[in-house]
Amino acid sequence: VKKLKSSRSKKKSKKLAKSLPVALPSHQSDVERQNGEGRRFSCTSISLGTGSFSLSGVISLTSSGDYRSPSPHSNSTESIGSFSDGEDDSFDEGKPGLRDAAAARLSPIKEVLVSHMPSRVFIRTADLPHMEKAALESRHSSFSNIAEDDLVDHIHRPSSNPPLPSMEHDPNESWVALDDGNGNKAPLAEAAMAALVKTALDASMDKGMWTANGGTNKLLKSGKWDETIFMPCKSEGGPVKVPHARGVKGEDDVLVWSGTWSHKYYGHDLPAIRCEAIINMSAKSLAMLLMDSNRVKEYNKMSIGREDIMVFNDDEKVVTKISVGRSKPPMLGKTLVLSNLLHMEELPGGGEQAGYVIVSRAVAHAD
Repeated sequence: VKKLKSSRSKKKSKKLAKSLPVALPSHQSDVERQNGEGRRFSCTSISLGTGSFSLSGVISLTSSGDYRSPSPHSNSTESIGSFSDGEDDSFDEGKPGLRDAAAARLSPIKEVLVSHMPSRVFIRTADLPHMEKAALESRHSSFSNIAEDDLVDHIHRPSSNPPLPSMEHDPNESWVALDDGNGNKAPLAEAAMAALVKTALDASMDKGMWTANGGTNKLLKSGKWDETIFMPCKSEGGPVKVPHARGVKGEDDVLVWSGTWSHKYYGHDLPAIRCEAIINMSAKSLAMLLMDSNRVKEYNKMSIGREDIMVFNDDEKVVTKISVGRSKPPMLGKTLVLSNLLHMEELPGGGEQAGYVIVSRAVAHAD
């Protein structure tokens, strides 16, 4: 009971001190407490379960074992704290009392395993046309034993519900959790990666989506890039033909296209840019350079550092991680902090001349 302002009467203070609830530790009952004025009063605390409520809005509860469910068909587990001032506090079997009265007022809360910590990183997937199919395949291969009623939004199925309390609800959005709260991939993380890679490769090869700028049109008229641009990924692998020999002036050519997205989801109004150029490195060396957070400053002069906060995969063929990058663009006057998913994988074909794809997307991070 908080100390009341001096402007209030002592009589009112005593009345409030008697009526206000007092929070007590779990598994205490009929405990006498003494307020600041020497008056003793009785409080009762009932524990029907223990658990936690996370910042991302996930309730994790488990039964205390001594609570009789108000309904024999209920599979929910709940907790409540209460107090008593002369009320009936009987807990005998078959005899109604405070526990039964409290239980009758509870709303059902679905049980969540305490061992499962809530996810912290989420990604938008509404604009990924392959996500629905990838999610179904993931369910059939990874968690087909989970009943439909036990599936959890974001974890086992995409959901429009915002994963963080600071976000507004968009019924057209589709959020997926990337982690399970313990630093491991969530059940739908692989499906999200597959859908993101497929969407990226399809868009990069869609000639109808792109319009070459003036300088690129001029380069294309020479015909030297005809066997290089818009070269699809082939299962048999093999290098792409280089239009210029090493050391000649044309080696520094950069081809640029601009385009727009056909969907109407989040980010559809942002410009899309496509580039092709020659970099005198092997595909593997370039991929490893771009994925190494300790080497960002070698190619990005505006970067002041990038930190990997969560790593799901890290080998020569697949790297998946969540990174926080910091950059300070000139004339902006402040540091930009961006949380991103970074995913790299070897393209079909493999071997010494394998190609690689890297996708990146901003994520919602609970921290």
